[in-house]
Amino acid sequence: MRVTLEDIDLLSEEEFLEAEKKIEKLISIWEVKNLRGRAAIFHDDQHIGQPRKELKAMEHPSFDKEGEIAFRMKPVVDSLEGNMLIHPLTTPVIEVNDDCTAARAVFWSLGIEGLSKFRETPMAILSLGMVPGTHVKMNGEWRILAGNWQRTTKNEYHAGWIDDMQPTNTRPPLTKEQDRSFLGKYAYMKDEVRQASPEPPTKDTWEVYPDETDASWQYRSLKKGK
Repeated sequence: MRVTLEDIDLLSEEEFLEAEKKIEKLISIWEVKNLRGRAAIFHDDQHIGQPRKELKAMEHPSFDKEGEIAFRMKPVVDSLEGNMLIHPLTTPVIEVNDDCTAARAVFWSLGIEGLSKFRETPMAILSLGMVPGTHVKMNGEWRILAGNWQRTTKNEYHAGWIDDMQPTNTRPPLTKEQDRSFLGKYAYMKDEVRQASPEPPTKDTWEVYPDETDASWQYRSLKKGK
């Protein structure tokens, strides 16, 4: 649909402000997509100290800045040779609040990995997960306030996810219980009925959960006992 200057001139002040708000939300959605895309692309240099543009909301009062820095500096493998993490983001569901200062989103991510634990030969991994998160606008730029990749499946290429589920790669290695309470919280298990969590934000997410630090919007059905 083509819009001319004459069409804009015919808008009432209320209609103009409403159109302006919609445009600002669309721009915010585009910027949040780019923000998460950059975070996925720079996944590989997370632990090796290469300079990069800060993507996290480090100055936000609720953000654990010290914990974030400690996590980045923690070695996971002895050598990065042969290791690879490629996680494209797909099917975004994004809801921006009315003043375009905060946004909630859930992405799906289908990834391939070359993964080693310490010094052994990397194994080929297929990895499927979801990326929920809250984003805030600080000093005119969108930043990631909260939300980590949550594993649905992560299996050796030939084994398949029914018979093989690789845990989160950490040092020291996590126990099954620790992994289940961390990034494997919603991982597939063949003896369980998988819950549809984390859930994407709904249109009324900012009305129902106005606090940007409230993460319970991701678990609406679970809270209702469904």
